Order: sequence, then C-alpha cells, then structure tokens
Amino acid sequence: MDLDNLKKTWQETEIKPTIDDAKIQKMLDNKGQGAFAKLIKYDQLFIKLLIPCAFAEVLFFYLSTWLGIIYGVLFIYSFFWQRYKIRYMKSFDLSAMGILEVSKCILRYKKFIIYEMVIGAIIVIPFFLFYTYYVLPDAFPRMHETNHELSLITFIVAVATTFIACFIIYRYMYINNIKKVQKSINEIKDFEEDNI
Repeated sequence: MDLDNLKKTWQETEIKPTIDDAKIQKMLDNKGQGAFAKLIKYDQLFIKLLIPCAFAEVLFFYLSTWLGIIYGVLFIYSFFWQRYKIRYMKSFDLSAMGILEVSKCILRYKKFIIYEMVIGAIIVIPFFLFYTYYVLPDAFPRMHETNHELSLITFIVAVATTFIACFIIYRYMYINNIKKVQKSINEIKDFEEDNI
C-alpha cells in the first residue's frame, strides 16, 4: 500500500525545471544575438560594396563586351542573392522562436554560405581564365606576345589571391559568427537537457 501511495504522489507532483523558456531565450539573445546581428550586418555591407562594383562593370565592358556581359549578369545575381539572405535572416525572431527552430534556420543559412563559396569558386576560374587569355593580351599585346607564360602566371596569381582573400573574409565574417550562434544554441540545448 505504501508503494502505491508513493507512486500516486510521484505522479501528482509536478517537477518544475530550474530554468524556464524566457530565461532560455534571454541566454540565446545575450550570447547568440551579437553574432546573429553581425551576419545581417555583413550581408548589408556586401550590398553596399556592390555600388563600387557597378563602376567596374563599365571597365570590364570597355575591355571586352563578353566580359562585361558576364560580369553584369553576376552583378545582378549577387544583388538579388544578398537581398534574399538579408530578408531570410530578418525573418527570424529569436525571442519568439524555439531553440530547434532557430537551430534549423541557422543550419540553412550555413548551407547558403557554403553554396555561395562553392559557386563563387566555380565562377572565378573561368572568369579569370577568359580575362587573362583573351582580355589582357588585347590590352597589352607586346607584353603577352613576348612572354606567353605571363598569362599563365597572371591567371594563377589572380585565382590564388581571390581564393585566399575570399577564404579569410568568409571565415572571419560568416563562418566564425555562425559557429558562435550554433555554440550558443548547443549550450542552451545542453542546459535544457540538464534541467529536465
């Protein structure tokens, strides 16, 4: 009988965790919000940096019509892609969303960044190939006629410099901040599990 009473008492007792949803959201806001806000800020910065890139369009078009067209298409695509990412990130409401929801959204944003890096790498190679083998010889005919290896060296240096610069920029601006948000989410998940 004592065992049945003990079992009944146990089932009727509500064990409340020491942390509630409001505290969890506050932790996410304090730890992850700074990194989350930076991701939006960097996307907005890249849209602003597209303005001087528009002037480069004129230069590329002057050097080669095809290069200008290719660059123009990439420029327009980049503008709409950045706007899409900003709208996507601004649609989050960290204070209203659950941890699992935020985690899924950040994971999707991380995939956006990875796709962006891969597509950028794929585009850079043919762009510089076209530029160094078709545009530069027309712009500097004597230099390239006497030294054919110069085009190859120019191509390798341009691609390597672009890859290194993009890797540093993406790592500092995006990957590190995504990791900070994910770390905050994981800490909160662990904290929730410990308090259940």
